[in-house]
Amino acid sequence: MKIQTETEGDWLTVFSLSGELDAYTAPQFQESLAETFDRDLVWILVDLGQVEYIDSVALGILLGGAKRANERDGDLAVVCQRANVLKVFDISGTRELLNVCEDRGQAQRLLEQRRAMAMARNKRGGQ
Repeated sequence: MKIQTETEGDWLTVFSLSGELDAYTAPQFQESLAETFDRDLVWILVDLGQVEYIDSVALGILLGGAKRANERDGDLAVVCQRANVLKVFDISGTRELLNVCEDRGQAQRLLEQRRAMAMARNKRGGQ
């Protein structure tokens, strides 16, 4: 598995993964996610466009990342087009929980909207 990480703007961390995301490779991704959260970056886009396979371990790491982002007033979205990978999200009932989108533009717009709502909520709470 290969992991590329980039920051878009000053708020969005994008993980572009390729290969297989399974029990053997997922811990590497989990470590990268943890380092991102350690830097207080909580808006995450995970692009699985080049991922050929994921298993339940990888799914658990994605769910844990989404939970951790939400706990810190952030969010996580997944980009995926491959039918076999989408099937994992459908069977597990996690497509909505993980904000699975068909392309990066859609995922980024979703996260931008959620970020704007979180900022407005925090602004109201601070007054």
